Amino acid sequence: MKLRPDDYIQKALISTTSRFVGEYESDALLLAHAWPDFYSRSVSARLNEGPTSRSAFIFAFETAPFEKKKIGAQLPDYSHMGNLICSYLSVLYGKRFDSHGLLEGSGFFHVPELSQFNHLCNHMLPQNSHAPRVDFNIPLNLVEFSRIESLLLSNAFDAHFKRTFQGACKFYIQALQNAETEPEVAYLHLITAGEILSNFHNYDKDSLLDDQTREILALIQANIPNGLRISNFIANRLLQVKKRFVKTITNLIDDGFFTRSEAKEPFGRFKADSFKNSIGAAYDLRSRYVHTGVPFGNWISLSLGGINSEVPFGKPVVEDDEFEKILAIAPTYVGLERVIRYCLLTFAKQNGAYVDGNSEKAK
Repeated sequence: MKLRPDDYIQKALISTTSRFVGEYESDALLLAHAWPDFYSRSVSARLNEGPTSRSAFIFAFETAPFEKKKIGAQLPDYSHMGNLICSYLSVLYGKRFDSHGLLEGSGFFHVPELSQFNHLCNHMLPQNSHAPRVDFNIPLNLVEFSRIESLLLSNAFDAHFKRTFQGACKFYIQALQNAETEPEVAYLHLITAGEILSNFHNYDKDSLLDDQTREILALIQANIPNGLRISNFIANRLLQVKKRFVKTITNLIDDGFFTRSEAKEPFGRFKADSFKNSIGAAYDLRSRYVHTGVPFGNWISLSLGGINSEVPFGKPVVEDDEFEKILAIAPTYVGLERVIRYCLLTFAKQNGAYVDGNSEKAK
């Protein structure tokens, strides 16, 4: 029996297109390397930064004892934990992770899904490179998982916060996984992650209205019969998801965000004075795609402004003038991905789920 899987130890296989060192180990969790065959000639291609880069790890965790019932009874299923840990790791490090399923679970051996190992990646993207991200500059060492380990080990977090964070992380990692094959889908996933964060907050009605709109609503209240009811109706219609989205993103971004960038050229970087309009255009791009199906993946994937440009360079040439205006200021995929990760980690930090540790927030 010693050679069979433990009923209460679950082991999942995960991997990343980046390169990590170290291990993380606690009484109930383990993140450790799953080493390739060092006699294989392909090992260096996997370990070195490039299109075939891929490193594997075992995520092992202990679960509560369960009552063994009669044959045919359903056993606890922890296969979702691989996806959960990958989403947390992706947000923490800003790198793509993939879950390949359980190797051992609830006393049984399992067959992993390894198809991702046959896919190439664009190692120039920050999410695939072997370099730490510029924001929340965390070394690519698995021991750094201790910064957010409480998300798995503690029951002290507010349920609303944890549900919001997990939901947003889920769409963030799906964006990273789709970026190179389905750029529109990836962009929409990033917008959805931001929307989930925006629904965490109960904004005061007036805070979502500009001064001119508030002035007009005040005139309606004062000069039209049933003015209060009418103005409230109009105000509620104006408080669209976009306004909540933009306010949430801008509130989670601080001045330091604009002092660094992963774009190679200065003109490809976010600017504080145009950031709000850029984020608003990102949501407009999402709405345009959902309602009309007009593709935009090529535009937000281009690097005309230099490698990893965050904002577009030049004026797009499309038939629709309104669409052209949106594309001209909406962030690229790389830019929006950086924004959403920054917001997620800031959100986690505000709610006590991220610890700075000994590393600085950014270099």
